[in-house]
Amino acid sequence: MSTKTSENTATDVRQTLSEQAEQFGWQRTRRERVDIYSRGVFQIHAIWRGSSTVNGGAHYEDTILLAYTTDLGKIQSWLAK
Repeated sequence: MSTKTSENTATDVRQTLSEQAEQFGWQRTRRERVDIYSRGVFQIHAIWRGSSTVNGGAHYEDTILLAYTTDLGKIQSWLAK
């Protein structure tokens, strides 16, 4: 039962991130384990391990990688700009 609860919580984290990004004008494209957020020349990729945990994130400008992280908080900060 605890496994199901943690899966639901993880899904909620992914959905919450998507909703927060939408509030800042980001458009999301979902591709299996990767959510791609686009706004103008910027893209942010949130890479999910299964559906439970963020595995990493990448921040791009005009296809040039600016930064990579494994910290969900950092991905949230990129999307808040």
